[in-house]
Amino acid sequence: MRQKRSNISIRFYILTTVIVLVSISLLTVFFASFFFVKRKLTNRIIDSVNEDSKRICDDIRESGMQEFMSQGKLYYEVEESAKNKDGRIMIVSRDYHILQDTDESHTDCLIINKKIMNVMTGKTSVSIRQIDGIVEIITPITTDSGVAGVVISNASLYEANMGLLKQFITIGIVILIVLAVDILIIIRIARGAVGDLEDINEQMTHAVQGNLQERLTDQRFSETQEFADNFNEVLSKLSTIDQTRSEFVSNVSHELKTPITSMKVLAESIVENEGADVEDYKEFMSDIVDEIDRETKIINDLLALVKTDSQNNQMNFEESDINGMMETIVKTVIPLAKQRSIDISYEGYREVVAEVDVVKLSLAISNLVENAVKYNIESGWIRCSLNADHRYFYIKVADSGVGIPDDAKDKVFEKFYRVDKARSRDTGGTGLGLAITRNIINAHRGTIKLYSESGKGTTFTVRIPLRQKAKAQDMLKAEETSAEVKTEVKEA
Repeated sequence: MRQKRSNISIRFYILTTVIVLVSISLLTVFFASFFFVKRKLTNRIIDSVNEDSKRICDDIRESGMQEFMSQGKLYYEVEESAKNKDGRIMIVSRDYHILQDTDESHTDCLIINKKIMNVMTGKTSVSIRQIDGIVEIITPITTDSGVAGVVISNASLYEANMGLLKQFITIGIVILIVLAVDILIIIRIARGAVGDLEDINEQMTHAVQGNLQERLTDQRFSETQEFADNFNEVLSKLSTIDQTRSEFVSNVSHELKTPITSMKVLAESIVENEGADVEDYKEFMSDIVDEIDRETKIINDLLALVKTDSQNNQMNFEESDINGMMETIVKTVIPLAKQRSIDISYEGYREVVAEVDVVKLSLAISNLVENAVKYNIESGWIRCSLNADHRYFYIKVADSGVGIPDDAKDKVFEKFYRVDKARSRDTGGTGLGLAITRNIINAHRGTIKLYSESGKGTTFTVRIPLRQKAKAQDMLKAEETSAEVKTEVKEA
């Protein structure tokens, strides 16, 4: 037993996929923007601290280190600069003594580290680093005699980062609200996108249950509209097939019932007519035999129709003399034509040898020629001909008969269809001959065309390929190749 595969819903797939993509996109933009703004803000603070440090260094260089120590104005400027940056500034002399510390905790103390020494000795022009949310910049105080000291400026990034974080928290809340709205919109879109498919699926369920009359209405999307149009066309064809099947069953029942009813009436007449003589019995029995023959012909035609159906037809193609076949068919029909003084002739324009199922094709052409006799006028004519080119051979059967009305030309190949039902029964027709003929010609990959005018005769033209086996061999070879590929894939 084939295990049923677990599938996911298209709506769920669209919903989750779009939500994930939108979420990833929003989060990517959010964090990328956050780090970009944070970096830009940090660089701005560093630039500001660096400018203040250079300004202080310039002021000290202009006034001189000794003068700086005695001027309270410069002390005040340093204090204000450190306060504005929420940081700390230390002035360090050439002998590594802290001359001023805005924190007032290390004034007159010594401070030595590698970075200060690198700046003091000129190995590094300016030292900039970030430590635990603090920016530290070491700037040299240069004079004509060299480096007289350094300015160590620290600035806290905490307030700036907290302000930035608060802003982005607000932005994050807005993004979540936008995401929630997007999710609702996506759910709506997913429901709308899948809604058409659900309608189509529901209609398919109805069709499986036997309702072939309903049709899908206009869809919102071009893809589902095209699918709906194709599905409606399939439903129309299925409905036509179902209707044809019902009509076929009804016609078969009617055609088989008619001879049986006639035989029953004749038999009852014999039983009820106690005073009938032998001649009467013979007449009744002769009529019963005629009805049995009619019943037999209907059954034989039905069997032939089933055997020549394109889906079940088993063809025995072999090279055959089409000229000989046509001559045999015409000779067989000549006695029937003579009974009505109909002149029948055959003309073969060239010798034709083709790959055909000669038994079935003889049946198809015989139906055409016999119909030309049955539906002809008294003392009429029938012209049969055979011709060919490098690919096809052509058979033409023309008569001077009653013709076929325009409204019946598309129906004459349908099962049990008769142009003139009364005349058809008189001539013994079952309405299956042309359907059998068309099936046989289709099985030969051929075509049959009809040209007729009411009261002016009818012409049937048949075209059949000269070669059949080439295509069959190609198809067989393709199937063998496909089977070999499948085997190799399985083995791999």
